[in-house]
Amino acid sequence: MKKLALITALSSTLLISGCDFFKHKKDETNAKEMSEWSCTNQDNINQIQQYLKDEYLKQVDKNLRDTNYYEADQVLLNQINSGLKFEIKNIRTVTTDPKTATQLECESQLVVHFPKGLQKRAENAYLEQPCEECESEGNTTLRDHLEAGEYKLTLDNDTLKGAFNYDITKTDKEGLSLNVQNQSAVIDGVALVTVNAVQYEAYVKANKKNQEQNEKSNVENAEQTALAQKSMDIRKKELDEDKAKQVDRLNQTWDRFTDEQKAQLQQDQSEWFEKRDVDCKVISQKSVGQLSDSEKETYQKQSNYWDDALSAQNQEMQYTNCFNQRTAERIIYLNNVFN
Repeated sequence: MKKLALITALSSTLLISGCDFFKHKKDETNAKEMSEWSCTNQDNINQIQQYLKDEYLKQVDKNLRDTNYYEADQVLLNQINSGLKFEIKNIRTVTTDPKTATQLECESQLVVHFPKGLQKRAENAYLEQPCEECESEGNTTLRDHLEAGEYKLTLDNDTLKGAFNYDITKTDKEGLSLNVQNQSAVIDGVALVTVNAVQYEAYVKANKKNQEQNEKSNVENAEQTALAQKSMDIRKKELDEDKAKQVDRLNQTWDRFTDEQKAQLQQDQSEWFEKRDVDCKVISQKSVGQLSDSEKETYQKQSNYWDDALSAQNQEMQYTNCFNQRTAERIIYLNNVFN
């Protein structure tokens, strides 16, 4: 919490002759003191308003430096900062007995006046913010963002309004001090409106660039996906043809056995069929990411461009490849089983 001190002279140090004159000067001093000991004293209010303006200028400068990768419209920024006005109104003294109190609690409404048309520009900019800079999700607007805060700031008709509290404290030596509360929320809100407004064109430019890059990336991705599909289709045709050959060779090998030999091998052959099917189903589920580069087939090196359909097709092909290898191994075994 930041403080703004206001020092008020409580007595005169001048030695003046004449009781009536001294009494008159003393009355003037008391009148000034009681005027300043008030939530509605204009000098107090002016100092708070200027303090808020100064703090706003610091905050908006910091925010712009933190986001300097977006170019700010300096001409517009100067116009905003010159025309921006902080106004404290609807003041209410909360303290029950100000005459005997040493601290006055003051409630008020703070109204910040923006240049005409600035609100609409800031609202458009808020929606235009590139995604990595978005402070909101979905269809949240600038108004929604400000109203969702603790102090329920309201943005309407180029003005930002919110509850604003401050107090005045009597001190023994320094006189009166002003203590400004919850100004950070207000200043952050005002700075947010300004930053969005002056960076609006930069947001539009950034989004256009991002859109062009996305479109280019989508075209390249579509081309690579088509290449992945073509490569996969070629390999699938080879595997399917090889599968048909292996099945035919296995059948021919089996047919060469005598009935007695077939009877001896029947149980083993049935168990092998089941084992081949189970093993190949397990192997087919292995993801491409688990394969080393040396284990990957040519078509699998395009896996970054696969969609769900291509991934499913790859699983079928891995099953077929396993099927072919196990069948070829079985043919060799059967050719030598009775030798």
